[in-house]
Amino acid sequence: MVSLIITKKDLKALFREKTIVFTLLLLVALSSLSQIIATGLMILYNPTFESSVRIGLVGNAPIFEKIANPIKFEDIDFALRSLEEGYVDAVVVLNESVDKINYVEIYIPKEEVKAIKVIPSLRKVFQKYQEILRELNGIPTLNMRAYVDGRPANIPEGISLQFKFIYIVLIPTIIILCGIIVGIYTIDILYEEKRNIEVILTSVSLKDIVLGKILAVIIISTLLTLVWTICLFINGTEINFASALPSLLFSIFSSSVAMIIFGISENREQAQFIYSLIFIPLVLSFLTFTPSPISLSVKFSLSIFDSDTVLFAFIFGIIDLLLLVISYKIVKSAITKSL
Repeated sequence: MVSLIITKKDLKALFREKTIVFTLLLLVALSSLSQIIATGLMILYNPTFESSVRIGLVGNAPIFEKIANPIKFEDIDFALRSLEEGYVDAVVVLNESVDKINYVEIYIPKEEVKAIKVIPSLRKVFQKYQEILRELNGIPTLNMRAYVDGRPANIPEGISLQFKFIYIVLIPTIIILCGIIVGIYTIDILYEEKRNIEVILTSVSLKDIVLGKILAVIIISTLLTLVWTICLFINGTEINFASALPSLLFSIFSSSVAMIIFGISENREQAQFIYSLIFIPLVLSFLTFTPSPISLSVKFSLSIFDSDTVLFAFIFGIIDLLLLVISYKIVKSAITKSL
């Protein structure tokens, strides 16, 4: 009962930390706007996205002219001035050779908004140009088709990019962000209590204090995990809620690391510095090898539950439990020594 009171107090203290509150809002924004961000990326990098752009050409390129219908310039300086003045949206310098290597220089506007408009159209033009040159030189073009139930499936271009962004970039980023929030939160609540520990111990046992804080960490880890999975689901992303389990394991792992660092540090600032030095390399290692809690969360999101994946999730759960027990003893020992 006493542990629950301490847990409630620590959870209330979470919302007084402006940095953590801002990070929480960022987490909600990322997960809620995932489809919008992915669609924007698809528009930017999808060659089928069309817009009307005026291309300037410097050089002799008859095949390219048939495809792009560019505005011809005899002088590169005049072409670049026209680009700056907005008369053309891009300048291509190309002297065409059908059977030799072609060297192309492309100039686009410095303004990012204009560049975003130009890049997809240029990509589409040069893809067509490449196909024609391949055909003229007898180089085969590989055309792949997807089939569903023996029938060709019409898959829009750019869908692969959207899939990669959500499951390879967005979900791991959110999981890492949750872990960092929990780690910083753990260090904060431990040092918050350490300042008044002698007074608190007159009415509460040390065991209740530490257990209350661990419970607060587990609750906030669970809430953060539910927030991002529910936001993605509401936003229309196909996600299996089992992905919450590896994400929760990663957050508890981060908290255990933070508690161990609390035991070897002298103050909050030093603890947060050591935490960043240790945890960032750990996160990078999780991104470079598999299995890891991050890769398992992505697999669970896609409903991949093969025997190896489930086994590794169980192993990581055992490791988490052991780390939690070790960190609990380290925190108790550190607080006892400070008395």
